[in-house]
Amino acid sequence: MIKRYFLFLGTLLVLLSACSQDESNDTIGDGSVNVDHSLQGLQYNKEEDAWSPDVAEFFSQEGTENIREAYEMAIHHPEVLEFMPCYCGCYEQGHESNRDCFVDQEQNGTVDLDSMGFG
Repeated sequence: MIKRYFLFLGTLLVLLSACSQDESNDTIGDGSVNVDHSLQGLQYNKEEDAWSPDVAEFFSQEGTENIREAYEMAIHHPEVLEFMPCYCGCYEQGHESNRDCFVDQEQNGTVDLDSMGFG
């Protein structure tokens, strides 16, 4: 039970800080992970359980496990994030909840991702 609590708490912390930066190129952690916020076509296919090539490449880098888990949470458990407000000011871009920092839209089993969750 305690393990599950800490996993949820860790994921929550990642989610709350998801869109805290507004630069087009950032580094995460010790600087070994480079994030390009200008990437286009970021998607996840629910039927195939697969990331688009750019996202898969990003998640193959060391240090991206927490970010991948946050996106998976947003994709597979939207009911949790829809009730978590985002405090970074992205409501001006139409975001209504923390889920919007990760998921742009979902249609026919394909999820279009928002790059704000990258960091």
